[in-house]
Amino acid sequence: MKDYIFYPLCALFVGAVIFYALSFSPDVEPVNFSDGYEVKAEQLQYLQVPDRLVCNLVDDIESGQTVAVLTSNLNKKTAPPSVGISTRLGEEFENYFIGKTLKMTVRARASDVNPSPGFEMGYFSIGANSSGWKAYKLTDTFENYSLRLKKAAPTSEARGDYAGIWPDVEGLGRGMIVESIKVEVVDAN
Repeated sequence: MKDYIFYPLCALFVGAVIFYALSFSPDVEPVNFSDGYEVKAEQLQYLQVPDRLVCNLVDDIESGQTVAVLTSNLNKKTAPPSVGISTRLGEEFENYFIGKTLKMTVRARASDVNPSPGFEMGYFSIGANSSGWKAYKLTDTFENYSLRLKKAAPTSEARGDYAGIWPDVEGLGRGMIVESIKVEVVDAN
C-alpha cells in the first residue's frame, strides 16, 4: 500500500478507535450546590484521618446504613494544630459558599462500647474565616448537632475548606458514631 493512502487510513482508524472509546465514558451528573455538601454512608471512607485519630466504617444495625466510628488517642490540648477527622469540600463549594451563611450539621451518637461523652466540630476555611471548635454532648440516639458561620472571602492565595470533628477531646479512645456530615447554605445574603 502506498504511503499517501496508508497514513490517512491509519489516522482515520486511530480516530475512530478513540471516538469509540470515549463514547463509553460515564455521564457525570452536575452538582446542585443548593443541596449543599454531604458525606454519608460509603463516602465516609474518604474522611481524612490524622495520626492517633481513628475512623472505622461499620454497618449500623439500627439504621441499616454504613456509619463511621470515630475515636481519638490524642488529647486535643496537646495535639498540633489540626482540623481533626475531616472532609475537604473542594474548590467549587468553597467558591459557592463565599458570602453565605452556612450550617454545618453532624448526625451522630455516642458509641455503644466505651462511649465518648462529647465531641467538638468546626468549619475551617484556610485564607478566610473559621467557626473554631464548638463542643457538644453526645446522647445514646442519633441527633443532629449544628453550628452556623458566615463565610468570608479568602484574603490569601492559600485556600481550603474543611468540615472537622474531634471525637474525644481528652484522647482516651472513647468513641462516637457518625452517620453524616453536611454543610448547606441557610442564608444566601
